[in-house]
Amino acid sequence: MYRFEDFLEIIKLYSEVYFKFENFQKNKDNIFIPKTGDQKTGIIGEALIFEYLSRQNETGLHFGTHSEKGWDIESSKYRYQVKTVSAFSKTKILSPIHKGWNYLYLIQLNVNFLPERVLKIENPSNWNKDIIKGMKFPKEGSKIVNIGGNICPIIDETLILQKILNIKIT
Repeated sequence: MYRFEDFLEIIKLYSEVYFKFENFQKNKDNIFIPKTGDQKTGIIGEALIFEYLSRQNETGLHFGTHSEKGWDIESSKYRYQVKTVSAFSKTKILSPIHKGWNYLYLIQLNVNFLPERVLKIENPSNWNKDIIKGMKFPKEGSKIVNIGGNICPIIDETLILQKILNIKIT
């Protein structure tokens, strides 16, 4: 049986890790992780894609500001929006998707917060909405997704990202 004191100990441990994560984010030497943002699942996804793009020699990479809704990462050629869900999400509903990106990355993290699915979608550019709300992470084996009224192919980059970033999922 759990005691309330056990709960308080978990909160203490969580706060210690959260504090370390915040300090890591704010460190001026870290260019591969957004400087702000308290949704750590999203920060992890953005950092994974930033490093992935960097190792593929994408140039001019930088993060958007917290007020930039249409993209999270910009390069000299493209804008990327990143949406991340974890294994702990019951609904797998993504945060709102706004116009303004060339490529959308959808990332599903496992219970260890490592990328078990990484999907890439090219912007169809002829949306019928400015924002998409309530979209769920595509089911395993899905080959298409509806983006703003357009059926778009899904490109599964899971194995490529895991290989490039040397991430082993067991």
